[in-house]
Amino acid sequence: MGGDIPPGPWAVPFSVAAMALHKPSLPQKLQPVNPPIGVYPEFAGENGATLILQERPFDFDGEDYIVRTTDGIDVLRCKNAGGSKGKKVITDPNGVPLITVKNKMLAISKSFIGEDPDGKEVLKVKKKFALGNAAEAVYLNTPTGTHSTVDLKGDFWVGAADLIVRSGPIIAQLSRRTGSLTGKGLKDGRETYLVSVAPGVDLALITAICICFEEAKDS
Repeated sequence: MGGDIPPGPWAVPFSVAAMALHKPSLPQKLQPVNPPIGVYPEFAGENGATLILQERPFDFDGEDYIVRTTDGIDVLRCKNAGGSKGKKVITDPNGVPLITVKNKMLAISKSFIGEDPDGKEVLKVKKKFALGNAAEAVYLNTPTGTHSTVDLKGDFWVGAADLIVRSGPIIAQLSRRTGSLTGKGLKDGRETYLVSVAPGVDLALITAICICFEEAKDS
């Protein structure tokens, strides 16, 4: 099913007047996506989900990010890959690897890629040369064996953003939280995001994209 993610052209800068086109939508109930999409469509819930994604850079239990639903269910795990700097493994709750995220230097910038357990590239995330922290993700849609592009609309690193399938629907809405959140393992002062994911969308894929965005900010 498809090969590695094909390289794409870098976007050209756009004017300040175009910034309005990159303003995220108001929070809304996301419409179901049918048939399900993603690298692992079996991780697409029928009712969607709102995830809490919190970075844990100084903890010693091996977890780099908490990934759980707002009702406290741990749906995924993320940890460093064998001590390799810049490489993180997203697994299911039992530790079965799903997507390995790593950075990849290009001639003029850095992108992030995701590989499946066989080492096949299933995701590429890069920041565009544009105002408003624009970014895009190209992923392998396993049910069809084709590549699809998701655009970031808004500012993931400051306030809120949408993830939109190019020429398609909003599949996730992201918001950065600076206040306190309650729950086991959650801590104040950590980078924390609420991620609303549409029904029929792979939670592992959306998590990988968000982690790539966060790693891009830190780099």
